[in-house]
Amino acid sequence: MMRLGLTLTVLRSARALRQLTRRHASASAGEKKRVVFLGSPGVAALTLGRLLDADSNFEVVAAVSQPPAPKGRKRVLQPCEVQALAEERGLRCLTPAKARDPDFLDELSALKPDVCVTAAYGQFLPKSFLSIPSLGTLNIHPSLLPRWRGAAPVQRSLENGDEKVGVTVLQTVLKMDAGPIAAQSVPRPVTEGDTAATLLDELFNEGCDLLINDVLPSLFDGSLEMREQNDDDVTEAPKLTKDEGFLNIHESPDARSVAEACRDKVRAFAPWPGTFLNVRAGDAAYRLKVLEARIGDAVDGVSYRKPALSIPCADGSVLDLLRVQPPNKKAMDAASFWNGLRGAELEFLGLEDP
Repeated sequence: MMRLGLTLTVLRSARALRQLTRRHASASAGEKKRVVFLGSPGVAALTLGRLLDADSNFEVVAAVSQPPAPKGRKRVLQPCEVQALAEERGLRCLTPAKARDPDFLDELSALKPDVCVTAAYGQFLPKSFLSIPSLGTLNIHPSLLPRWRGAAPVQRSLENGDEKVGVTVLQTVLKMDAGPIAAQSVPRPVTEGDTAATLLDELFNEGCDLLINDVLPSLFDGSLEMREQNDDDVTEAPKLTKDEGFLNIHESPDARSVAEACRDKVRAFAPWPGTFLNVRAGDAAYRLKVLEARIGDAVDGVSYRKPALSIPCADGSVLDLLRVQPPNKKAMDAASFWNGLRGAELEFLGLEDP
């Protein structure tokens, strides 16, 4: 009954939005629509820049981002990338600690936004927020919803070995990433060189194309049609944690080979939280960061085969390490690491061993 109730609520909100946009379009034809953008990290700044540079029938009247946070060794307060870009471009930027803050909601109401656009904002948007923009709130989400709802969709997609990725523009509702879909990209295959970092930039750029060229024009002229998500196909994408970066060369979490699962995690967790192996070389045991890896050919034991350090896994598959970083040293290629061992035998330990 709860799922049915949620589905009916979303259906009603989608119908109400279609009716509202048609009335709004006829009442305000020719006027530039007012957009408020919400986001925080680099990919969100990319999105804000695209919106500011768009030659369209809307204007970005303000940005909203997470408040400045301490960074670096000295823990100096610094603005996030969206706030920095907004200030550089002379755009007003609000930085509430929480999106439910009454003073912030008053400021947002005073801006009279027609629509809000979010991209990696990082905060829950309450009903009191969602009721303010007259045409609702749209979100750019880098996955093929309903697959991978949550905070880390690209990372979880790569980690789990998905063969295809894409981006979705959807209406924001109270339930995370559960709103009706306004547009979705054509799925594209995951290739060997893809990492979470490269895919995030690509997918948010493609999401901007969908938003600027298709969704917003249709929203403003009242012709936007959205489709509901199928809750039976939902998978969750929770936040990443540091300990998840451990590479287990002894077993795979699913039907993939051990080497495939490890390779997928390396590209999923780049650059943060990163992946690592716990190793012992001679008398020293330490955490070895793995920055780049691939699936290798069969090998009898741990060995260097240009350009990779080849590691046999428990199931017979082989993980090739291409770039690594030992503690307190700079990143290096596999040849440099291998030569630095000076003949010491390399042993691979469990998660808790060093």
